[in-house]
Amino acid sequence: MGSAAAPAPRTCDVWLVPVRRREAWTRLLTVPDREHLVGLDGTATEVHLTSRAAQRLILSRYLGVPPDEITVDRSCTRCGDAQHGRPHVPGAALDYSVSHTRAWVMVAVVGDGRVGANLDARPADHDLDDLAAAALTPAERRAWQRLPARDRADALLAYWTRKEATTKLTGHGLTIPLRDLDVTGPRPTLLASDPSVRLPYPRPYLTHVPAPAGHSAALATTTHVDQVRHLRLPDALPDTVAPVPAPVRQPEPSHPTRAAASAARY
Repeated sequence: MGSAAAPAPRTCDVWLVPVRRREAWTRLLTVPDREHLVGLDGTATEVHLTSRAAQRLILSRYLGVPPDEITVDRSCTRCGDAQHGRPHVPGAALDYSVSHTRAWVMVAVVGDGRVGANLDARPADHDLDDLAAAALTPAERRAWQRLPARDRADALLAYWTRKEATTKLTGHGLTIPLRDLDVTGPRPTLLASDPSVRLPYPRPYLTHVPAPAGHSAALATTTHVDQVRHLRLPDALPDTVAPVPAPVRQPEPSHPTRAAASAARY
């Protein structure tokens, strides 16, 4: 199977994949992936399936390995949990990050350094003040409150995506309070007074990424990105994907329904 070159230095490939049911893609899921689907509602099922299958399809294009043979390691370097760390392919000469909403999955790939990507949907207007209090530094919040009311939702969303991209790059997730992270400039600044809380790299570079209507997207990278290449993934599976194995009866879920937000973050 042929492979494409990893992105050149200072370039990031961004893949946007619409969330929808693609039955053929289920053959790309691992046993743990399929077990995770048990009990999810319709939207969460489509998000999880789209995210996990798209990651393998995209990585296969760079690595020259059939998508169903790619191993993605999600071990957390902070707590050791096997499922909620930064995803990566051991030994691969690239780094990637994935983010999703109920409608879209975004996968960002770099061939140099590391990347954190975040895509979020516009918040409901009635949530703005609470979200701002939880997410913005005092200086960011004062600047945000000076904006015209019509601009505040989009501005808050831009702050939020830049902050989450940064914490996904570092692997901290929400263990760093977003209100301690200032992203006003082109590189974030951590304001936490606790000296044990610090970013593990020199300050990342932040890059705005055009996003679908009603969304905002951002990248945080360890090297400066000059070029973002926007790519789309076809629905058709490559011929190298193995046939679907015989179906296995899934156990009944202990809880009848899980919220869509419980779909895998990565």
